[in-house]
Amino acid sequence: MDELNQELLTQIDVACSHPPNSPEHRKALNTLFRIVLKSGRVRRDISELYEEALSETMMFVSQQLCQKYDPSRGNFLAWFNTCLYNKYKDKIRAERRSSGQIYRGEFDLLAVAAAKIDAGLLLGTWDSFTEWIEEDQDGVLSHCHIAGHPQASCQSLARLRVLAGREWQEIAEEVGVSRSTITAHWCRKCQPLLQAWLDQNQRLFGENFHE
Repeated sequence: MDELNQELLTQIDVACSHPPNSPEHRKALNTLFRIVLKSGRVRRDISELYEEALSETMMFVSQQLCQKYDPSRGNFLAWFNTCLYNKYKDKIRAERRSSGQIYRGEFDLLAVAAAKIDAGLLLGTWDSFTEWIEEDQDGVLSHCHIAGHPQASCQSLARLRVLAGREWQEIAEEVGVSRSTITAHWCRKCQPLLQAWLDQNQRLFGENFHE
């Protein structure tokens, strides 16, 4: 095992040794992402779809790392790149369907040359995103809750789902509202709020890539 993979495994062990909603868990995840993105071994492309896929891959990993990643089946970078490849491919398929194009064959993301990503910009966005959820200074998340259940606000759901990576059934039991009601509120109300923040603040590669 090379030094990079050992370093990543160390951070994974640290993250998974702490409760999902703890500061120690989130700090270890951010360190893990920083190492990955600075490694030069993450596949990349310059497109808005790729930016979205990368952001969603990080969110998926933050939620599912301790449940889904099995070190015995391969190194973490390979798993991360596979997750990224699948999300990017799905976005390309969806884009082509929406524009009336027919998807023919696989988009070979893995054939794209590996290159370094500006980890500072991406991690800055991620850190700001988690801070926005935690602090919610304008109350936009905390005020948007299921009727009669202020404990089931978009802020509390985002903390449990996005930051802590909890399953919906666990969340339902914790807040005392049915899973179907929670997921419906999440899809109709919370996700649009989170996406609006990302759309406004996401700058993964810097402005010069979009000029």
